[in-house]
Amino acid sequence: TSPNETDSAEAIVAKKPLRVLIAEDSENDVIILLHTLRKAGYEPVYERVSTAPAMKAALEQQTWDIVISDYEMPNFGGFEALQLLKESGRDLPFILVSAVVSEERAVMAMKAGAQDYIMKRKLTRLGPAIERELCEAQTRVARKAAEDALRQSEVNLQHTQKMEAVGRLAASVAHDFNNVLTAILGHSDMLLGQCDA
Repeated sequence: TSPNETDSAEAIVAKKPLRVLIAEDSENDVIILLHTLRKAGYEPVYERVSTAPAMKAALEQQTWDIVISDYEMPNFGGFEALQLLKESGRDLPFILVSAVVSEERAVMAMKAGAQDYIMKRKLTRLGPAIERELCEAQTRVARKAAEDALRQSEVNLQHTQKMEAVGRLAASVAHDFNNVLTAILGHSDMLLGQCDA
């Protein structure tokens, strides 16, 4: 196949939209990340942040599918970015990317809550990692929705049971009251009958 045929085939394949928040201080690294994402079949809509206040604002103002963060930046790093994500309360996949880091630091990042840790020289892993994390995020959202629906059903059931209990109590009270009224009316009729005689 010629290069033009390959380009045409790639153009026909629909790219999956991806809203990605990128915590990165290097514009060149962002260009490389975006190129990697496009090669993996994504059409990224992104914002680049390189400070904690900028990331906090981006998390508050926009809806994101995923966060990709450099491990180390001047005055800001991956662990801080991860902490800001946690504090925002958003359940988003978080992937750390770094040029050089020890295995020990990578393990610490995963324990801290990062879903994956990718070396910049192995960015071919980024596409499959994002695919996996987006799938897991959808599963978490579906599970949470199911749990919320179950919880709401339980609340509705408890309310229904309370209303049934109140209804049974009201029927019982009405029955007892009716019995007392019947006795009173019976005695009243007898007394009225005696007065007439």
